[in-house]
Amino acid sequence: MAILLANRFDDAYIIGLDPSEKMLEVAQNKIRNNFLEKRIKLIQGYSQHIPFGNRTFDAVTVAFGIRNFQYIHLSFKEIYRILKPLGILGILEFSKPSNYWIKKIYYFYSHFILNKIGSSLSNNHIAYNYLKESIRSFSYCGKRMNKLLKFHKFNTIYMKKLTFEIASIYLSNK
Repeated sequence: MAILLANRFDDAYIIGLDPSEKMLEVAQNKIRNNFLEKRIKLIQGYSQHIPFGNRTFDAVTVAFGIRNFQYIHLSFKEIYRILKPLGILGILEFSKPSNYWIKKIYYFYSHFILNKIGSSLSNNHIAYNYLKESIRSFSYCGKRMNKLLKFHKFNTIYMKKLTFEIASIYLSNK
């Protein structure tokens, strides 16, 4: 996401936050390969304690990470705190299809195909099992995500379901 934003917004300075040292190493290699070291900085940290002052950022993005927040309400309070007035929060997250047949196909795909292929290609069954389970147990989709955003004083300005509702985009402002 940081690389996409840096390529889209020439004057942007981007800070990536992740608790995983290994994820940060992978990201740093991608940033280096795209010659963006001067425009993207990575730091290790947690969403429930973001190490920046109040009203620091124009925008915050979370791509496929909300479902991993350990303390979702603390994390949203922190995001709200670090955003400038009228700052944008962009979320891209897995959701659950409402169509019966799409739901069945998606369940089969994520439980049997994605899990087996991903596990065998990466030799990391735990990661793909976690992915499957975290998507299954994540309950903040659609209207429930909008209620969560509203509870934390965000104004939803745009929501779009993607790829048969398998993922959704939520744009809100402070």
